Amino acid sequence: MKKVVQIEPQKRFQPNDERWRCWAHSRTGKRCISLVTSREGEPIPIPYCDKHLRCGDGALKVVGHPVAGKCLVARYDLPKGYKIAFHGMRGRCNRCDKEDRAISYYPPNKITGKNKDRNGERVVNYNGVLNPAGTGDLVQYAACPGPSERQNMRSTFTYWGVRNGVLGGLEFITLERVPANSQLVHWYGPGWWSARGVKRIDVGTKLYPAPKRTRVVVQDDSNVGDVDARTNYTA
Repeated sequence: MKKVVQIEPQKRFQPNDERWRCWAHSRTGKRCISLVTSREGEPIPIPYCDKHLRCGDGALKVVGHPVAGKCLVARYDLPKGYKIAFHGMRGRCNRCDKEDRAISYYPPNKITGKNKDRNGERVVNYNGVLNPAGTGDLVQYAACPGPSERQNMRSTFTYWGVRNGVLGGLEFITLERVPANSQLVHWYGPGWWSARGVKRIDVGTKLYPAPKRTRVVVQDDSNVGDVDARTNYTA
């Protein structure tokens, strides 16, 4: 009988919290009890302890993929809203003809730790990229869904770190329940593909499926006796 893992909800860190507890879970589903501290004077640190910065969240695992080489899957069922931290070393963006797993970096306010101003508007202050190479980050292996697939996680534009710092991070959350051994996939954006001259393909496999787009048949009966069934796809 399949063991049901009870995931302990993760709380977003706030600057005035008395303590910050690591977001990661073990390979058996137990929440890490280690505390997290500021590393470069940032108001809110990357929500992983030093151990999980090195080895990644045990709720996730990296497996082989026939086309991409590697992909990211759930070790056990993950609930909607599960939080994952992408992290990497801050620096310059590589050329598009080089293998690139970096994500653009927008450091948060040095006081509030947020990427929004007083009016709730996003503050866009580009500060290079976060390169996960050589770190324990696992999100770098998450594939982009193909034409008939949909993303099941996304970034939230919630960043951690300081401007011109060494290490930074970005929050990702699951958009739906992710069954064990299913891939975690997120949309790279159209520019990523066109800049590299790469054709997008479906990434789901029999062992490690990716969520499919939902087919919705819309019946148009505006003309009596003439029904037009149109198939729409929703992300």
